[in-house]
Amino acid sequence: MASITTIRFNSLDLSARIDAEHYSPRFTPTFHLMKRLRTVKLRRTLHEPVKTGHTPSTKNSAYYNPEVVKFVKTDNLREDRIDTFDIQFISELGNAQIASSELRPDDVIVTIIGATEEIIGRAARIHSDLGRANINQNIALIRSRIPAGYLTVFLNSYYGREQLIWLSRQTGQVNLNCREVEELEVPIFSEQFVTFIHELNNQRHALLIDSGKIYKQAEQLLLAELGLQDWKPTHALTFVKSYSQAAKAQRIDAEYFHPKYDELREHIRRYPNGFLRITDIATNSDETAEPTAHAEDDYRYVELADINQVIGTIESANEIKGKDAPSRARMLLRAGDVITSTVEGSLDKVALVSKEYDGAIGSTGFFVLRPRNVQSGYLLALVKSMIVREQMRCESSGTILAAIPAKSLRNIIVPNIPPQKRDKIAQLVEKSHAARREAKALLEKAKRAVEIAIEESEDKAMEFIKG
Repeated sequence: MASITTIRFNSLDLSARIDAEHYSPRFTPTFHLMKRLRTVKLRRTLHEPVKTGHTPSTKNSAYYNPEVVKFVKTDNLREDRIDTFDIQFISELGNAQIASSELRPDDVIVTIIGATEEIIGRAARIHSDLGRANINQNIALIRSRIPAGYLTVFLNSYYGREQLIWLSRQTGQVNLNCREVEELEVPIFSEQFVTFIHELNNQRHALLIDSGKIYKQAEQLLLAELGLQDWKPTHALTFVKSYSQAAKAQRIDAEYFHPKYDELREHIRRYPNGFLRITDIATNSDETAEPTAHAEDDYRYVELADINQVIGTIESANEIKGKDAPSRARMLLRAGDVITSTVEGSLDKVALVSKEYDGAIGSTGFFVLRPRNVQSGYLLALVKSMIVREQMRCESSGTILAAIPAKSLRNIIVPNIPPQKRDKIAQLVEKSHAARREAKALLEKAKRAVEIAIEESEDKAMEFIKG
């Protein structure tokens, strides 16, 4: 329901803002709390003015080839992490066009342009393991004297995000400029408290690194069991198939008949312990829900964008009312399910449904694979691996948006790996996901501690952290 707020003329900052959203009463509690604290304008803490990057001209292929420097865009910048799974790269020449925004360890970057306000204010600290990277024009680069871990946590906290939304302008897109970012009020707490939050941020990052490494061990163990860890298909520029083969498959697209798929399947068939169809170890669940039938009920809706491709977790879900659910929000998810994209261009989007998302609703753009007689962690590793992914790519059909028909799942074969080795793979996946959960919990604890310090006191915040 629409609401009307009246602002006195002499309260308007006519030199800068007359947009109604800027004067919304939703921001009043934040202002009152911040006024009670000792704060500093971000601009007074900077080594250099806040800046953005740019996008080198896509018309010049030399700016993008060879691929040397990671190019961070809005979709790559998540809450205190950079998603590098499918990141774009620019060349040394392309990077030279935007050299002043090349990232350094302990830089802090934040989204300043997005379709919705939920995108604005996502902040991440840069660590040395990212390697060389740069940013585009939708991201602001902050180099401050404030410890980067603390600043990142504050920016991602409720009071950091609220200030950035207040400073933003909601036109065709929600956007901030660099000078507006510099107007952010940062609370000044004791050195001990700031250092404590900074160290929590260090611990979080170490856990994220461990999580990725452990998952890699699970993946390598699976591939090594089949001797596929270094497998590369035979390069074939041309190949010939008979009419009878095309007729049997009811396909005439060349990609379907590429020899690499036959090579992979033959490798699996030769596995000493035999092979199975993926439908022998998991069912493709058709359990659905109808959120629109319960208009006022709350639902958690999982889309492709919510998947962490690196280790196969659901990172977040949209909180929606049943009446607002899109027509594709229908697949009922259960803890232990493995969801995987049905779209050929997103086959890396695979995740295990944790207890946290039991009962959530998934997009119809997922297969929901429910384990029959194997562990969920093992099924995840299998579906995420090239063993299944390449076969799904082969089975995809369509032109503009190629997808895998559900009936094609029975054509996908997998090795019949002995239970002891399946257990080891599943254990590594669970250990990886546990580290990820702990990292996520540390960020939430650090954010809430900063919020408690703002709302109550440092002492209360420290009690919360140590409690």
